[in-house]
Amino acid sequence: MQSHKLSMKLYLDFDPCVECKEMMTELSSEEMLFADDETRADVSAKFLRHLTYNHNEVVKAVMSEVKSQQRSPEFDLYK
Repeated sequence: MQSHKLSMKLYLDFDPCVECKEMMTELSSEEMLFADDETRADVSAKFLRHLTYNHNEVVKAVMSEVKSQQRSPEFDLYK
């Protein structure tokens, strides 16, 4: 039986702070491109926690997008 993996892409439009910029640089580094899945997941989780706890505007934008997508006849946020 083949399982279907769900994925979601978010495009964030916000003013990143110094810490955000440092983490985005780390996430896009050559070292991270060749890192194992667990390492990449850990660094990504750290960045998402930072956004959640330090950038309320990002959380509000994501919640708004989810609500608008749910009302759409072609709810595709998780495709």
